[in-house]
Amino acid sequence: MLKIVTTEVLKSHSQPLSNEELYELTQQLTEQRKEDEDEEDLGTKAIQTRNLTDILSAIDMTTEKLCDIDPEWESSSTVKRSIRAMLHPYYEILQEKKEKS
Repeated sequence: MLKIVTTEVLKSHSQPLSNEELYELTQQLTEQRKEDEDEEDLGTKAIQTRNLTDILSAIDMTTEKLCDIDPEWESSSTVKRSIRAMLHPYYEILQEKKEKS
């Protein structure tokens, strides 16, 4: 029985595909590729957003600690504002990513 089924399967694969079968296969491959790309994009965006959030949070916590340990509030506050200003483009990127998701 297995030999007969195997022979039939082999014969069916040796036959040329009809236009309809080719079209269906093309559609399936296109859909699969699109799904794979979408999954890749989502994964990449999620990782980037998470990493950016982690990094900026760590920097914020570090500047807060600096303000806590520095007796000269003005100098530590200036440093904190300067660091935040330098990182402003990254805060904007993070905000855009969060709005898109």
